[in-house]
Amino acid sequence: MAGIFGRIKQKLSRTGEKMDKYQEAITFAEAGETEYAMETMAEQREEQVPTKLLVLGRESTFSKEIIDYALDMAQRMSYEILALNTAPLSCETFKLFSSSRNQVCEEFKSMSEKNAGLFQEAAAEKGIPFDHVIMFSEQDQALDVITKEYRDIAFVVSESVEDRVESRIEEGERLRQNLYVYSMV
Repeated sequence: MAGIFGRIKQKLSRTGEKMDKYQEAITFAEAGETEYAMETMAEQREEQVPTKLLVLGRESTFSKEIIDYALDMAQRMSYEILALNTAPLSCETFKLFSSSRNQVCEEFKSMSEKNAGLFQEAAAEKGIPFDHVIMFSEQDQALDVITKEYRDIAFVVSESVEDRVESRIEEGERLRQNLYVYSMV
């Protein structure tokens, strides 16, 4: 619980600092010192850290729905995209089969990079900065590591994991892809 309050306090502190800079720029602009006011605002823009939208793929892939949603959100909110692919296994799992271990890990990386490449091209067309990370762990563990490494993640977008697709089809329910968006306050 202390972590949440600490982050809130930190964000409020940064907001206060930004407001002080804006007030300083306004004061100098009103006093006729427009050049100094412009320099102050330029410093403020340089200090701003771009905020990221973390997009969790389903293992080595990203669905069309999640790509479209993430691109739209990133464009509207001026976010950078950080795409994450995870394999729910460790390369250490195959320690006994060392030749298989390298092959499985390399194939997963290759497939992930290929699929993320399509995502990256779509982001580049819209002028959205894009970064891609591949991790060999459970998705929850990877999310913990990523949020500690990248402190500027504002939202996480992920797809649902449907375990009972067969029963839904039998009940006459149409298949659909649910997307989830989590705020990283």
